[in-house]
Amino acid sequence: MAARTSSLWSDIALDWLWRELDSVLPLLRLLAPLVETTTGLAFAERIEPRKWERFRYYSQRVRCLHHDDGDPDSVTELDSSSLVPDTSLILLTLKPAGFGVLLPNVQEIQWAVSHDIVNLQHALPFLHGSLKTLILTLGGVVNPEDNDVITRFLDTIWARQDLSLDTFGFHIYGASTQVLQSLAAFLQSQPKMKALQMPITHFGPNSDVAQDLFYRSYPEGLKRLMTTVGFRSPTEYLTRLQTIIQRAPQLRTLDLYLDGILNWPSALDNLAPFLALGNLEELNLVTLHGFHLDPEDIAMLGRSFPKMVRLGLQPQPHRNPRLGIQATSLIDFTKAFPNLSGLNMYIEPIRDPLKLPWRSTEQHSQAQSQSLPSFNPLIFESLHVGSSPLEDEDIPDMAELLCVLCSNPSLEIRCKGKDTEMEGPALAWRKVEALVQLVQEGEQDPAKPYHEWCRALILDTVASDEWPESVFLEEEEEEEEEEEEV
Repeated sequence: MAARTSSLWSDIALDWLWRELDSVLPLLRLLAPLVETTTGLAFAERIEPRKWERFRYYSQRVRCLHHDDGDPDSVTELDSSSLVPDTSLILLTLKPAGFGVLLPNVQEIQWAVSHDIVNLQHALPFLHGSLKTLILTLGGVVNPEDNDVITRFLDTIWARQDLSLDTFGFHIYGASTQVLQSLAAFLQSQPKMKALQMPITHFGPNSDVAQDLFYRSYPEGLKRLMTTVGFRSPTEYLTRLQTIIQRAPQLRTLDLYLDGILNWPSALDNLAPFLALGNLEELNLVTLHGFHLDPEDIAMLGRSFPKMVRLGLQPQPHRNPRLGIQATSLIDFTKAFPNLSGLNMYIEPIRDPLKLPWRSTEQHSQAQSQSLPSFNPLIFESLHVGSSPLEDEDIPDMAELLCVLCSNPSLEIRCKGKDTEMEGPALAWRKVEALVQLVQEGEQDPAKPYHEWCRALILDTVASDEWPESVFLEEEEEEEEEEEEV
């Protein structure tokens, strides 16, 4: 009995230890030691038949395999985990007859190549019909031979009859015409795919036809899509977006980087293709300059996206001009999107003191404050303002606005440089966040209308210039944050 109990606990422990691996190297070392060579890590000796049974004992427990050839190897103390070119061939040809697949129960593989593109092919022996998620991350392509390796890999998995993925990710710096064509063929072989991640940094020259083929190949049942849309004219922009939306009308999450001509798209009219996706729950669009939205535009978006939970329309942080919303348009978002949990918008510079509607008349201010729509305090948790400017004199008004609209004490206000910069907008937004938390955690004076009590507490705090430690980053912490960001 004791032996059976001990064996049971041993199996449970091994299942837990081998369920998710951060490197393929522990698996390979089950077969033979690995040693350094001029072309990467290699098996130090011939693989004995009994080692394959040992491999099977552990490999059947693996559900998730992550590997990055740029990670250091703790055993040999090498700076990378790059393998010799014939590793995959050895695994495929030397396993005993009837051995079966190497990872019979694997469900997720994330394979990153940052050291040598040849390491991409070493993922092939581990692919199997049980696999549901495949994420490939490739470093910069620097020569035509790299494109050949990538294309051969994609063509090989396209030919696999047993692969039926739910999620596919392909992260690459630049996609050539031949890579796009192979990607399109593979996507056409995956009709059951639900999630696609394709953050391509730029497209190769003369790839317009291949790009169009690529977008037309998206699986029709997609629910989540992250990709780049390149265009050089408004017509190309509209055509490609309409192709994507027609191919994937069931999208719930859409994350696009719109890479195109200067000063376009920038207005509500340019968002027209997206309005057909009435079931969208998350939409994040990044453009060169962002989108300027008036209150009427926000109301239109709200009617078009009744299920929206997270919305982001940000410009690139270093571009000028940057377009977004007026600060008081946050009020319009509370009316248009009652189920919002996160908003990622650029707030345009504040030119004059904010005209907060509950200040219109003193005698009706309490009623107006109580009836003003607000974000749902149970679900709204994040406001990301990106590179939005904010002057010191506008901090009290902005804090009051957010205190009235956002009664969640754990609200997070995020901005570019928030965790590293000690001056400018980042410091101003940290102060706003601190003021909102101070108000939400305080005990309201019942003798005053809520917004008047908020404003009094905010002004007292600003006048005292006494801020929580979280507003002013410690120098050591700041250096650590900067290193992590780099």
